[in-house]
Amino acid sequence: MSRAWSGVLLVACVACRSETDLGGDLPEYGLSKPPPIETPWREDRIVQVTVPVIDALFVVDNSCSMNVEQGLLASNFPEFLSWFQDSSLDYHIGVTATDMNDPALAGRLRVAQGVRWVQADTEEPEAVFSEMATLGTTGSGYERGLDATYAALDTLAYEDNLGFLRPDSGVHVTVVSDENDYYSEIGRDDFIAWMNGLRWNARMVTFSSIVGPVTGCPAVGSPGLEYLAVTDAVGGVTWPICSDDWVTVLDMLGFTAIGLTREFYLSRLPVVGTLSVSLDVGGVIQNNFVEGIDWTYAEERNSVTFVERVPEPFTTVILRYQVLSSLEHGGAADTTIGE
Repeated sequence: MSRAWSGVLLVACVACRSETDLGGDLPEYGLSKPPPIETPWREDRIVQVTVPVIDALFVVDNSCSMNVEQGLLASNFPEFLSWFQDSSLDYHIGVTATDMNDPALAGRLRVAQGVRWVQADTEEPEAVFSEMATLGTTGSGYERGLDATYAALDTLAYEDNLGFLRPDSGVHVTVVSDENDYYSEIGRDDFIAWMNGLRWNARMVTFSSIVGPVTGCPAVGSPGLEYLAVTDAVGGVTWPICSDDWVTVLDMLGFTAIGLTREFYLSRLPVVGTLSVSLDVGGVIQNNFVEGIDWTYAEERNSVTFVERVPEPFTTVILRYQVLSSLEHGGAADTTIGE
């Protein structure tokens, strides 16, 4: 047999042996019963942030029926102001009227004690705001709060109200009126589009309504349907103007204006019962928070909500939990801690 044929037969034998020889090396396969999947721990660290510059405008009805309500707004203003005092926030708080017929008003900020708005260095800010908010009751009965807001923050922003509205500030408007808006020229839909376009982030803009509710209430001329529709589209607080509780609504308005939140979202789904909540306040860890008393977990939103306490600005909320294994190893997209 020639040397060439001998080589061919050798290759054929080797190939044949690799398929039939049970004594050869077998490939490695996974175990038929793999060990349990580990459930890793995860820690989300979320900073309670707020917009450092805030411009808040109160648009107050100055028609003949508003004497009591103006007084209640002024006397309860400290509840609103308390959210800003002793903070690092740079804020402006101004007042204008719903009267667009009087050229001296018509969106112009109310001047009190020589200033057009309350800010951090304003002396006796409660007294200044009280004078601003007490507009009197001789104004037009054709309340046009939407036009007044637009004039104050747009038309007159570079004229009489120059300096009040700053670039990239949080913008928070509150209308206080016992009548519905009377055919503002800007129109509701255009107004909503304008407000929603004021800032790049929707959380930076709110429109709150202390007005007559849809169901009506005593001594109120008409429900503030136009204002309530704007609040629904833009976001903000709604409150019946006939309520005796002005402390709560001014407190809610202050909380809303500084942009804080009670709800914080987890980046992954947790194993039931493993979630714990703590706070890092200037490097000091506070971890004595009890589920059901201090905070609650909503499975449908995958979020933690503080029941009463609102974490202070720049506090870090720490959410520690075991990640649900099916999600961790099921190909779900990863999320950065703290987002």
